Amino acid sequence: MRYFNKSALFFMIVFLFVSCNESDIIYKKTGEDFDNNGGVYRSVDGGVTVIIPPDALPDDVETVTITAYRLDTPAMTNVSKPVTNIYSISPAAVQFKKDLTVNIFYKEANFPNLLDELDLKPYFSVDRQNFEPVEKYELDVENNLIKMEINFLGNFHIGFPKELVKDKGSSQSGIAEMVLIPAGEFEFGAPEGTKTGATSENELQESEGFNRVYLSSYYIDKYEVTNSQYRLCMDAGVCTEPYDVTSILYQNYFYNANYAGFPVIWVTYGQAETFCQWAGKTLPTEAQWEKAARGSEFRIFPWGDTGPTDNIETTIANYSAIFGDVTIAIWGDEGTSPYGVYNMAGNVAEWTSTWHNIDTYYHKRTDGVVVSDPISPAESPTNEKVIKGGSWVSLTDEITTFARDKAFPNYRYYNLGFRCVQSVSE
Repeated sequence: MRYFNKSALFFMIVFLFVSCNESDIIYKKTGEDFDNNGGVYRSVDGGVTVIIPPDALPDDVETVTITAYRLDTPAMTNVSKPVTNIYSISPAAVQFKKDLTVNIFYKEANFPNLLDELDLKPYFSVDRQNFEPVEKYELDVENNLIKMEINFLGNFHIGFPKELVKDKGSSQSGIAEMVLIPAGEFEFGAPEGTKTGATSENELQESEGFNRVYLSSYYIDKYEVTNSQYRLCMDAGVCTEPYDVTSILYQNYFYNANYAGFPVIWVTYGQAETFCQWAGKTLPTEAQWEKAARGSEFRIFPWGDTGPTDNIETTIANYSAIFGDVTIAIWGDEGTSPYGVYNMAGNVAEWTSTWHNIDTYYHKRTDGVVVSDPISPAESPTNEKVIKGGSWVSLTDEITTFARDKAFPNYRYYNLGFRCVQSVSE
């Protein structure tokens, strides 16, 4: 990892600030207690109400705390295309004696562009991955509202059956978007002659060239995981606070709403992995990360073969410390990958699930076999994980699509973040 003089950066230009109203923060939530007299719970954002009838609590429960908050929404769940955020409503482990009424509002503007028919349904899941249609519901088209009757709480969203949506590569608008990476082969690895960084004579000193690899289709986060998204996982009691809540320039970086859309930093591999699992996703393998960055054919950089300019006004990547810190996750329209994925060069370096092994990455197969969906090497001589993409302090040769770094899983730093992937359910 490249280190940088923290004190010197306070004299550099602060590039941008992103402001948002407190009411717009996606992670904001509040709980409310109800006893056996019942009552009505309303979420902070107004998207959900839960009506608890009298005498609905289990016999051994005196009170329940109802809490609803919005989750990061992937482009598709296993069976549906969401048109609302996925709302997690707790307590999920309680079976009520009577059906609760769960009301969720929707916007017609969120409907997919290409549909075979307008078949809007509510969906429910316990694990945020395997959603099923709710059986008892009423569609109120005049008020853009769906009313569900159900005796369990958990994860809900409104959407369309997956088979009716033709534009399956599209994704929800906003910072939580995912991008479909289609199935197919690509050139994996580093150009022949690339120095491997080997320190042992028993390891390859230079890359032997590319290997053809086949990857099944998958979704990848369009942006690096943000502070606001990570705080959702903390609010759910699953993720733990980053090691440090500051960045180089911003003293209250993690909790300040101005930086809600900036990448989360100071997280270990384990913290990143926990977040992805909580969101129903995984950390990408090095191959998944690399294809999303370069496309089906080799590119030196995500946008092409020409390096970025080391100029604050014209650069298309946040690198070489030209901005003095990380920038917002959606920054850099001209620097995206062939699939429209942002910041795969610079900004924050990103964890992958792959164990670091020089020989398995730089060795070229001679049998012509195309490897399908490669997983992490079985062993790592150094017990370190692969980190990809370089960061805002990296130089040009450290932000290429084939540049690699490595770190022990418990490592964390001010220029290290992550993004997640999700398999496509056939």
